[in-house]
Amino acid sequence: MQGRVLLFYDADCRLCTFFRGLVLRLDVRRRIVSIPIGSPEADPYLGDLDDVDRWASMHVVGLDGVRSSGGCGFLEVLSVLPLVSGFGRLLRLRDTGQRLADRVYEFLVRLRAGLAG
Repeated sequence: MQGRVLLFYDADCRLCTFFRGLVLRLDVRRRIVSIPIGSPEADPYLGDLDDVDRWASMHVVGLDGVRSSGGCGFLEVLSVLPLVSGFGRLLRLRDTGQRLADRVYEFLVRLRAGLAG
């Protein structure tokens, strides 16, 4: 899937599915392909992860073929969305941007856990 960013998400999580839908709506160039984490299609990209790591966060395979997860994956997604790509690239270049992305992602993970009960 060259020329595409692969977004692996938990299809059973409402928050994850909402985020995926939002990302796909903002992806006017159709550069992002979403794949459920638990699908066989994800195995070639996530097969080296144990179940805990595989389901612990979203994963993204960028245009360069490198996999990133959590906050770093979030920045990878931002960097290909036309409306915020410059902002995403800027955040990736700065340590404070990486830390901010990690904090935002950790907040969303806690929110997800709270919503799940």
